[in-house]
Amino acid sequence: MKKTKLILNLLAVVFLAGAVPAVAAAELHLIPWPARITQQDGQFALNDQTAVVADHAFAGEAAALSETLHLTNTASASKNRIELTTRGAQGLAEEAYQLEVAPEGITIRAATSAGAFYGCQTLRQLLDASTRTVPAVKITDAPRYAWRGFMLDVSRHFFDQPTIQREIDWLAGYKLNRLHLHLTDDPAWRLEIQKYPELTRTGARGNFSDSNAPAAYFTREAMRQIIAYAQARHIVVVPEIDMPGHASAATRTYPQLDGGVHTFNPGRDDTYDFLQNVLLDVMDTFPSPWIHLGGDEVDCSVWNTDPTVAKKLQADGLKSPQQLEQSFIRRMAAFIQDHGRTPVGWDEVAAAKPVRNTLIFWWRHDRPEVLDQALAAGYDVVLAPRAPCYFDYPQDLTYPVKGRKLFNTLDAVYRGPEIPKTITPAQRQHILGVEGCVWTEHIATTSYLEFMTLPRLAALSEMAWTPEEARDFARFDGCLKPFLQQYHETGIHYYDETDPAGSLHNANQPTAQSAQREKPSHPATAVNN
Repeated sequence: MKKTKLILNLLAVVFLAGAVPAVAAAELHLIPWPARITQQDGQFALNDQTAVVADHAFAGEAAALSETLHLTNTASASKNRIELTTRGAQGLAEEAYQLEVAPEGITIRAATSAGAFYGCQTLRQLLDASTRTVPAVKITDAPRYAWRGFMLDVSRHFFDQPTIQREIDWLAGYKLNRLHLHLTDDPAWRLEIQKYPELTRTGARGNFSDSNAPAAYFTREAMRQIIAYAQARHIVVVPEIDMPGHASAATRTYPQLDGGVHTFNPGRDDTYDFLQNVLLDVMDTFPSPWIHLGGDEVDCSVWNTDPTVAKKLQADGLKSPQQLEQSFIRRMAAFIQDHGRTPVGWDEVAAAKPVRNTLIFWWRHDRPEVLDQALAAGYDVVLAPRAPCYFDYPQDLTYPVKGRKLFNTLDAVYRGPEIPKTITPAQRQHILGVEGCVWTEHIATTSYLEFMTLPRLAALSEMAWTPEEARDFARFDGCLKPFLQQYHETGIHYYDETDPAGSLHNANQPTAQSAQREKPSHPATAVNN
């Protein structure tokens, strides 16, 4: 019952607000494209007698599907029916499903509720909303990658709970399953920590554009609501608390922890006490199996001038600040592991040789040898290289973005990261998936966030889900058109390749509808004056 309540109505809001119209059988609009699809003759017609029936395990998905399709018939004996079942699903992977549409009925088979959920998502895209018909097809589908992620930086500029939940709807509609929140960095600290309330009174003030902006952050209650919202859509929310660099929001709040050049001081015992207490609070709030500790872009050049660092180096038998940085990473990763979670870090942490189950995010596309070394050492890896996975980089050269020399086109995202030829088939098994990232130094409004995210999120989803042999950018580009039309009709800003300058202008001039979305509107998201 609890699960049913959590996801009741969920499909009514997942993937914007309605089904994407399907047209002739040869022009099915599905994103991401299924692994295997066979089109058949005929169609299934929904009517007032159509019922959604399901095994007990899929009761929540069935209730949500009934709600979004406006079906009120609950008679399990109905001849005109959509069935969600585990029957015949033996051997299907965790997120896999089979969807069979025939004139006499629709069957979705899955071994798990996640598989049933994704089958429902495909069904919704097949539905012609105007005629209430679904073309006859047989689909057997499963994701290419287990990790299909999207990262949003809420430190540089804050985005509130309703905005995050709209992002979750998009992820779910495109079958993405990880939301990585970059919660702390130099501009601001964005998560309530019970033991250190000053982090959100002082550390949450400011943003990249305005250091005096009012404090804005997620309370524990708001974050738990976001997590529950995501869980109902089979998305794991992965928290990131950046350390030992990108620490200015915390160190200006607690100056005794300051190690200089935006870092925590690794020579002080209370630095480790503070961060371990923070991580315990984070693990109490987030059920995520993964806890991201950052570990990137650490400037330890001034640590030599700090007497506490010199003392720490001598006590631990270390020869340089770089060795101390690596010792720090190993210690914090081990702490996360000791508490039953998997530590995650950006690719710099691989040099520290942390605990073996650490998950490495490869982000430096110009350092393929780092990916090579991480895989050779046996670490699991998520691909998130700047080219082509950073969505804060512009889509083309029509408009400049400060500090961004690269640009990532829709087709580049669709092709995905280039994996070095030196990677062996055995090492490829350690590539868990891919992640698109939005860093928000220059993204301050929801309208511009939409513009930078869409439709590249759709390309990311197909690159992450669809087997390589089934991908076709020309087909994808054709499938995308009704989705773009839906963005337009629902007032969502997006990059329009037919009018780049115009769509950019519109994103910088929010409509009344999107301007309303700029306003924090959930009581559990704190914005303090």
